[in-house]
Amino acid sequence: MTAEAKSGLRERKKLRTRYAIISTAVTLFVERGYDETTVAEIAEAAEVAPRTFFRYFATKDEVALALITEADEAIFPALEARPADEPPVTAFANATRTVVEQLMQADDGSGELWTRIVWLLDNSPPLLAAYFQRLLSIEDRLARKLAEREGVDPDTDLRPFLAVGAVGTALRAAHHRWAALPQGTAEDLARLREQALQFLNEPLDRHWVEG
Repeated sequence: MTAEAKSGLRERKKLRTRYAIISTAVTLFVERGYDETTVAEIAEAAEVAPRTFFRYFATKDEVALALITEADEAIFPALEARPADEPPVTAFANATRTVVEQLMQADDGSGELWTRIVWLLDNSPPLLAAYFQRLLSIEDRLARKLAEREGVDPDTDLRPFLAVGAVGTALRAAHHRWAALPQGTAEDLARLREQALQFLNEPLDRHWVEG
């Protein structure tokens, strides 16, 4: 085996270990409660040493929000890939769709890991607080990226921030509605998310044209 092949194998093993820890942690958080679950219990259930856990994640917050963090960072290149003539809100919403659809396939491809994370956020106040703490920073970065795409000044033009905030709020509304369903499925979550994005696209995009 070549050095390049060995390196590729190591990276794939690291990725599998990372996702195994995420999946195990989220499952335990849902079953036992976020506060009640310890890092030691996560490591034992994932069949790794605690020191291995800390090689991948610094805290419980970090492992619980890992896929959301991954999604946030993936939106930047996804937005760059949208057609230049696509209206800004539509472009941002479509970039978000692309990323979430990819992450829905994480773990076993069923979307269950992502749905457990959505449920966990809606039912764990400490984790939700940690999520909102970092949300302002990522939304500011995304708004500035959208402003760059549209050729407007983010320091004087509110529209990029409103667009990013609106898409984020639409998705959070869909997630909250899904979490309230008695037996919500991954398909239910995708349907609600799509409805929310469709509701906000047209009027906000028209405001860019008329403005």
